[in-house]
Amino acid sequence: MKRFFVLFGALSLGLFALAGCGKEFINPGDFLGGGGTGEIADSADDVTEDVKDDFTDENFSDLSGNTSSAGAIEVPQTEDVYEISESGTYRFHGSYGGIRIGADSLKLHLIFDGAEISSSGIALDGAKYKKAEVVVTLIGENSIASAADGENAVHIKGSLAFNGDGALSVVSGGKNAVKVSKALTVVDCALTLTAANHAISALSVSAADCSIRVLSAGKDGISAECDDETTAFTTEEGFVYLKNVDYVATTMGDGIQADTVVYICGGNYEIHTEGVFVADTTQNRADYGLTSDDFRYMRSGNDYQKVASDYRGSALYALAQGCKGIKVGEIEYPDPNGSEQEIAVTEGDYSIIIERGTFSIDSTDDAIHANSGNLHVAGGSFTISTYDDALTSDVLTKISGGEITIEKSYEGIEGGYVEISGGKIDLKATDDGINAASDDNKVTEHIIISGGEIYVDSGGDGIDSNGTILISGGVTYVAGPTSNMDCAIDSDRGTVVNGGYLFAVGPLGMVETPSTNSSQYVISFARSQSIAAGTNLSLTDADGKTIFSFQTPKACQSVILSCPELALGSTYKIYGGDSSLCEFTIGGIITSVGSSGGIGTPGGTPPGGPGTPGGSRPGRW
Repeated sequence: MKRFFVLFGALSLGLFALAGCGKEFINPGDFLGGGGTGEIADSADDVTEDVKDDFTDENFSDLSGNTSSAGAIEVPQTEDVYEISESGTYRFHGSYGGIRIGADSLKLHLIFDGAEISSSGIALDGAKYKKAEVVVTLIGENSIASAADGENAVHIKGSLAFNGDGALSVVSGGKNAVKVSKALTVVDCALTLTAANHAISALSVSAADCSIRVLSAGKDGISAECDDETTAFTTEEGFVYLKNVDYVATTMGDGIQADTVVYICGGNYEIHTEGVFVADTTQNRADYGLTSDDFRYMRSGNDYQKVASDYRGSALYALAQGCKGIKVGEIEYPDPNGSEQEIAVTEGDYSIIIERGTFSIDSTDDAIHANSGNLHVAGGSFTISTYDDALTSDVLTKISGGEITIEKSYEGIEGGYVEISGGKIDLKATDDGINAASDDNKVTEHIIISGGEIYVDSGGDGIDSNGTILISGGVTYVAGPTSNMDCAIDSDRGTVVNGGYLFAVGPLGMVETPSTNSSQYVISFARSQSIAAGTNLSLTDADGKTIFSFQTPKACQSVILSCPELALGSTYKIYGGDSSLCEFTIGGIITSVGSSGGIGTPGGTPPGGPGTPGGSRPGRW
């Protein structure tokens, strides 16, 4: 066990140093100013490389396969609590009224071989001794239950590990199913948990090649929280590491929650969080600690829809408690210079890193959320449905691989910075599809798309940055809003297209054309007559060959196109089905054709024909 923590601590220092790139992002002027495009490399290091090199099966070698009962003390069945006061190996078979650790610094190997432990208090009780080290080996089917109000079914103040090829059911009617004050490790075995509070609560949680099923939890499924006495950030607590875990959870709180790091490397994860909505009343504000900013949901029958912060309409509702799918939280420690709290863990100090796995997340709150930190999806298969944001972070949201399907969301992908270099993304959002925004005035937001296959279907802006947007690779399709108050591509400080394929459609009211600082040719086509939903829009060359096409799922009036095949002086057509919508010749970086109404770029002049940037438009958030 100690060897595991040394390894994690060493890698964490390197991980957090790499993740700290949030302070070193490209200034928008580097590629929008001076008439040059510049070379912009991905600003985030591939932090997963260091992580996967350090975490191997050897981390669990002390536990995996350690299922022998040779030399064990056979514990007779009893309705009383069995107290253990000496280190050793103990085998439990049959029914027991509880197990209690009776001395500190014990090293215990408990073998549950068809054991049934039921107590009116703590069923497996090590709540008094913080130096105890307990390993529980599971053989066959086993169960632990406690109906005591305010008590955990399993409570170990030291460290606890489960292993073996057996199974354990833990039920707590009063509090947490498994509470560990130090480290919890789970290897090989199967846990099934039911809890009034957290299913698992520990200082850190590490699991590999096992099954964890949370049938129900009044709060989080897995929760790793830093010690209450911690006064500064440390890399040895508050983390969740899951490798090849089959995790299925239904919770009223977060599916997985950590204070420092969540790292997931393989496995299957089915997370369903069930939030409770409350009306905006004085009593509810007091009972749940809510403010006016929390009331962001409009009710329609039994369903709820998140609305913009400036919404003015019918009565609004708020979530009574957080219920995110996967979350890294925000830790506050006492300020040594006063009574105020300070956030000691910020930006590069902690992250969510997902390397691979299969994920099905149905959450009332955000699906995956790195609060004040970085989120990196390097691989995996995701199916997400949420009332709020699907993938979000307060600093960097980075996607370098994986297949991500967002079936329902308020905002699809969000962060202070968003960088997409690979993977396949298919997202639907009632508000912005991909959004770079931050409340931190030190952040100069950007969106960089350098690779991947992206499909955005949004009710608000398709791709929206409070700073800049750079598209340099990949294939990006945007089916933007139908409202004239939003557009397919929206940036406060300009959009540059240097490569890749872009096909964005939206309304005519607030069209934004990319900057003339782009190095790849861009077409901005608009018309006053609407193009019907379901129309196959295609770009063809002078020989009638289709370069690329997009079937718009909704009515539109504007089209932004860019691809490497476009050449200066060459003639092209845009078709809607079999009908030619326009014919044009590339005369400059930006070629504007069709209706002039609404076409524009920030700080430009009114359109005057092919090759001319469009007119000015107000920035918006």
